[in-house]
Amino acid sequence: METKLVKLSDVAIINPRLRLKKNEVARKIPMEALTPFQKNIDSYSFEKYSGGVKFQNGDTLVARITPSLENGKTSYVDILDADEVAFGSTEFIVLRANKSVLNEEYLYYIATSNNFRQVAIQSMTGTSGRQRVQNEAVSNYELELPSLDIQRQIVQILDAVDSKIELNQQINKNLLKLIDGMFNRVYLGSELVKNASRVKLSSIIRTKSGTFNPKKTSEVFVNHFSMPAFDAAIFPVVNTASDIKSNKNVVEPFSILVSKMNPDVKRVWLPNTSKELLNVASTEFLTFNADVPEMQAFVYAVVNDKRYQKYLESNATGSTNSRQRVLPRVAYSYEIPYVKEVAQQFGFQIVDIMDMIKLNKEQNQHLIRLRNVLLPKLLAGDIDLSNIKTVMNNA
Repeated sequence: METKLVKLSDVAIINPRLRLKKNEVARKIPMEALTPFQKNIDSYSFEKYSGGVKFQNGDTLVARITPSLENGKTSYVDILDADEVAFGSTEFIVLRANKSVLNEEYLYYIATSNNFRQVAIQSMTGTSGRQRVQNEAVSNYELELPSLDIQRQIVQILDAVDSKIELNQQINKNLLKLIDGMFNRVYLGSELVKNASRVKLSSIIRTKSGTFNPKKTSEVFVNHFSMPAFDAAIFPVVNTASDIKSNKNVVEPFSILVSKMNPDVKRVWLPNTSKELLNVASTEFLTFNADVPEMQAFVYAVVNDKRYQKYLESNATGSTNSRQRVLPRVAYSYEIPYVKEVAQQFGFQIVDIMDMIKLNKEQNQHLIRLRNVLLPKLLAGDIDLSNIKTVMNNA
């Protein structure tokens, strides 16, 4: 594969200039709309423009602040109308391809590559917890650029994987809406529940099952669910006890994990626990432990409910919005009307839906791993693309 060594600034514009008038209503994409290691953008709002970076379809958004960059917040903009200008966080770097030499989506895949991310991360400066990527490091990033035809072929392969990931995510969004509707109609709509007393979450589920202290543990292998990348908890990292540097929470078979950190309090995990290894999780997770699948399903519906998520958001405390946390005692003090028999019956009804959500997330993790294996090999020209059109047409 013939390539040409170029600097990124030779083939792309860093933070292109676009016009939006002050107080003009435009589409806004905040940092929380980007999901780690996900190409598509989940959400947006319409707000009056008062500042921030501006972008259009075909641009790539890269988080420039820690820990968002390390966690993989990089996305491709394709949700706008033709010629529409949107804006977002000042903590984005906007990349725009020179389409005469660089495919727009190929630029996105460059920005998600480990080489690019490491260069960006190593350029970070600033105080701890608020470090930012330097634009010069991005502009001076060097890459071997193949022809546009080869770029398109590489994009075709990687986009097929990302499209499947996006489809699974959309299915899960619809399944969560189904659970939400059933929670309101079947559980909260029950006459028994309407007349029931309100109880704290801590009274219907165990909130802790033990603490793992690596300094007081023999050298054992553990399944480590780390923070804070969304969905990373589905497949944990296998560590030895000596690899773990701080105390962790023990994760039980029917646990649910919810981030303590704002704005990630809307992130809910159904971890895959191992029967062979000890399962532990970051103390940045809130843990909800159930004894049976139907109670796990019921609590899953509760913590995914918008009322509970708004409760967490409004009760998060801390110095800045990006580092605010919800105290466990506050999170577990949330009250709901509760009838055990109705809760169990409702849980039975949605267990299969939960299993489908979990399976889709597991498949996406496998797909992300596949994409991460393919990406550097494709960018480096280590994969023969001579028959790719035939392969893709027959896929």
